[in-house]
Amino acid sequence: MNCVEAIARLHLYIDRELSAEEIITVQQHLACCSQCESRFRFDERLRRLIHERCTIERAPAHLREAVMRIAQTPPGEPLELDPELEMELKADIALEDFFE
Repeated sequence: MNCVEAIARLHLYIDRELSAEEIITVQQHLACCSQCESRFRFDERLRRLIHERCTIERAPAHLREAVMRIAQTPPGEPLELDPELEMELKADIALEDFFE
């Protein structure tokens, strides 16, 4: 395996999406190529940092309750939401439409 092939498989390797044979091949390359091994360590740390910084611990209680209420409301039945929460939801939907 050359460096181009190894780099092309790094994200699959980090995400554990390679076959056992491919894992061994990538590991062998990383063991003997300091540049690719350095790139692998960087990508692995970056992925971990993004995961740590972008993961929401837990949604606020009022939001969880509203989502459950919406999910449990039969289709076509009127839905009563807190006016402030309804405004937030509409703003989020409008913002989502803006970026599409």
